Amino acid sequence: MPLNIVVCLKQIPNPDLQFQIAADGKDIRRDALNYKLNGADEYALEEAVRLKETHGGRVVALTLGPKRAEQMLREALAKGADEAARVTYDDPAAFDVGKNARLLAAAVRTLPHDLVLTGVQSDDYGNSATGGLMAGLLKLPHASVVTRVAFAGGRLEVACELEGGLQRVVALPTPALLSIQFGANTPRYAPLPAIMKASRQPIKEIGPAALGLTGWDALAVPYSFGIRGLSPPGAKGGAEMITGSVEEQAKRFATMLREKGFVRR
Repeated sequence: MPLNIVVCLKQIPNPDLQFQIAADGKDIRRDALNYKLNGADEYALEEAVRLKETHGGRVVALTLGPKRAEQMLREALAKGADEAARVTYDDPAAFDVGKNARLLAAAVRTLPHDLVLTGVQSDDYGNSATGGLMAGLLKLPHASVVTRVAFAGGRLEVACELEGGLQRVVALPTPALLSIQFGANTPRYAPLPAIMKASRQPIKEIGPAALGLTGWDALAVPYSFGIRGLSPPGAKGGAEMITGSVEEQAKRFATMLREKGFVRR
């Protein structure tokens, strides 16, 4: 059975570079950065292409971001994606996990999809939230930290990594959304002819208005939040070990957050 697969990709600043905080304190300085495909998304893309090669179908690489993200989409095309689409969103500092998930979910609804894949987390924020939020918005069954995907008889069988070297194997109906773990496969290199072909392929641009989403009120969801500010880490040392019962530890931790100004009431 051919599969229509949508793989969601994110372009991130190269984590090997030294970052500086912008003057407004709400973002990093981006004037001298270079960017790359998010690490976990490399495995999601590879899994999508392998499933297409085994079962047939099409892979659409989807991202949310500014024009520069098209370089990453062309890399995905060179590695085996059939189409690429970008939801136009040009404010690099406007991170909001609920808002981003809402935009991506709306874009997925416009595409045929038997399977939606994401990386398990992003290297820059590391929230591991986008896949789960999208699944809830799309009302799709969801599995996270997926290390193996098999498809037979119209159903998925996936292995999910647990702590302590254990794994859980679950069966899911399709359509479904999976968040792929690091190391689930070995991502391929793009051959030169494929890179040259990908440089000429069109990339679809989707504006929020075309998705029926305009303005903050239309995008907001109950769990949305925005960045209040960034600051460099303080001096090393000064850590405190929290002991006692779970309830005592939770109370002490909440008090510490209020004392440090992370939580305001």
